[in-house]
Order: sequence, then C-alpha cells, then structure tokens
Amino acid sequence: MIEDIVGYLGGISIAISFIPQVVKSYKTKRVSDLSLGMIIAQIIGTILWLVYGFLVGGKPIIFMNSFFIFVILYLLYLKVKYEK
Repeated sequence: MIEDIVGYLGGISIAISFIPQVVKSYKTKRVSDLSLGMIIAQIIGTILWLVYGFLVGGKPIIFMNSFFIFVILYLLYLKVKYEK
C-alpha cells in the first residue's frame, strides 16, 4: 500500500513538472528553446517505463506513465506545430 502511494506521488511530481512548460509553450507559441532530443528521450524513457510497469504489474508505474506520455506527446506536438 505505502509503495503504491509513493509511486503515485513520484509520478504526479514528474508529470506536474512538465505542465508549466506545456502551458507556456501553448500560450506563447514559442518552442525554439525546447530541445527536440530531450523530448524524444522523454518519450522513449516513458514508453520503456510503461512497458516495465506492465511486465511487473506495477499499477502506479502504468497509470502515471500513461498520463505522462500524453503530456510529453502534447509537448512534442507543440514543438512540431510552432517550430519556425
């Protein structure tokens, strides 16, 4: 039980840390400072964590990385859409 709570809190913290960047990128439509390499690395890492979560049956890992993949993919979408 405590392991799940810690897992969810950790996942929420990481997902929330990207929200301000997504909001700023959306509002300003400026994404030139965002590193495409960092976004790609985050996507790959998140997918691997998601696969790992399914392999070990870790519900917090599956749930939080499923949410986070949408956040980071939206950031990638903004990067592609607004890149000059």
